[in-house]
Amino acid sequence: MSKHTPKELDLFLNISSHLTGFKTISLLGTGMTETYFNTITAHVNPNTVALFYEACAEILALDGDNAIKDAIKNELIPDGNYAGLGKKIILMWYLGNWDNDVISAQAYTQGLVWDAAETHPPGAKQPGYDSWRERPIKVNC
Repeated sequence: MSKHTPKELDLFLNISSHLTGFKTISLLGTGMTETYFNTITAHVNPNTVALFYEACAEILALDGDNAIKDAIKNELIPDGNYAGLGKKIILMWYLGNWDNDVISAQAYTQGLVWDAAETHPPGAKQPGYDSWRERPIKVNC
């Protein structure tokens, strides 16, 4: 496990919330926060990670949601910025993958894609016997 400060982990969680569109409590509920944080630390140049988190802190300090959204779009999403880390974080949360490799079985089952699609991952988190008779429950991210 990598060494990190609570501030770095909190920053990762907050920027992940903005990148994915899911509330931080939903992200925490996956149980994947530290695993994903450590995945970045293990696979990305430390200088790139440090610069990325500096940019995230500046962006999150902006006044207003629109300013934050615009800054994320312009600074964190382009592939050429921070080794594409913004997009990689989105894919990691949604698919449980890092560079097309599944991080773990838990990452697969906890992928946000299943909640976004209002379904369950095939082979995991089955809804239960006779559940097909009930209408799906709409979950608010």
